[in-house]
Amino acid sequence: MDIIIYNINSFGGNYEYAKYLFESYQKNPEVKSAVLLMPENAVYNNPGVLRTLCTDLPATQNKLFKKIHYLYRSLVNPFRLLSFLKKQPPSVVIFNDFDQRTAWFWAPFFKPLKKKHQFAVILHDPDRDKFFSIKSLSETSMNAIMSFMDVAFFHGFLPDKPYYNHPFKRVDIPHGIYDDTAIDDSVYRQVKQEAGGDKIIGILGNIRDEKNYNIVIDALGHLNNVKLLIAGKAANSGVSTNVYKQYAAEKGVSHKIIWQEGYLSQGAFNACITASDIVLLYYKPSFTSQSGVLNTIAPFKKRLIISNAESSLKKSVEQYALGRVLPHDQPILLAKAVEELLSLSDDHFSANWNNYIANSSWQKHVSIAVEAFK
Repeated sequence: MDIIIYNINSFGGNYEYAKYLFESYQKNPEVKSAVLLMPENAVYNNPGVLRTLCTDLPATQNKLFKKIHYLYRSLVNPFRLLSFLKKQPPSVVIFNDFDQRTAWFWAPFFKPLKKKHQFAVILHDPDRDKFFSIKSLSETSMNAIMSFMDVAFFHGFLPDKPYYNHPFKRVDIPHGIYDDTAIDDSVYRQVKQEAGGDKIIGILGNIRDEKNYNIVIDALGHLNNVKLLIAGKAANSGVSTNVYKQYAAEKGVSHKIIWQEGYLSQGAFNACITASDIVLLYYKPSFTSQSGVLNTIAPFKKRLIISNAESSLKKSVEQYALGRVLPHDQPILLAKAVEELLSLSDDHFSANWNNYIANSSWQKHVSIAVEAFK
């Protein structure tokens, strides 16, 4: 079969996912050809990569022009895909990402192509209710996208939403493991030096309020010989780390926090994972899409603490016993869980992680997907 993967980003989690997925389809014996459509500014080089989509990094810092460009490419990219598909033989078309903001306009144009192609979507974040500030607009846009899909892939958990009531096949697939484990030694040494021999619990990645920093800061007051590593850049211009720094000062735990503010390269991110004894995926219930982070952590086999919110993350952590699942608003319980996990050896979790990794390969993902297409 012929595979066409549509990916609108040149960086970030979905971009990395698309590269691993594309290479796995290339290796599958039942796939005759695989094509990956990416933005013209993408730096990924591989036979079968076509840079036919609009750049997602416009040459301007003007916020208004950036918004206009975002809307422009949200309209243009689907029609570039449409034009490309009209010239291709019958293929399986996989939306690794999609332009939800303009879907109400472009989605109907794909329905006539269902006579020729199969369409599939990967629902990285399946709860799309909050894409627009008005829920009904989010539902309308997702209804438009799902209306022409033949297959919907999800990772462990698919919420009950009205836009998933269309007659497509639902397929649970493993996310796949990110196996880049190279670390930035300078970042690792700096973090360990600031820890001064204390154990480290880490909140890693983009800084956003949903990551529950205040509750974790509260828990620090109940912990001895433990420091908190906060590493990443602000998720958007509305996030200020000064709020958390001030809160930590009020609680008297500023000296227990190690800051690595700013963009983290993959090597720097890996260094922060390596330095952490426990990784906290301890989020508010409103933030549930974390399969990518889990599968970046997997090769390092770290102890995890996550919040008790329905998600693929919770399902995986419970199924494979990768850590503790706690209420999202209980700092004393959090502190006790940290102490408990730190008392266990690395070997206690190693076998569990090995089982998870064995069942979460990209090859297994593609094999399941190919059977669904057949």
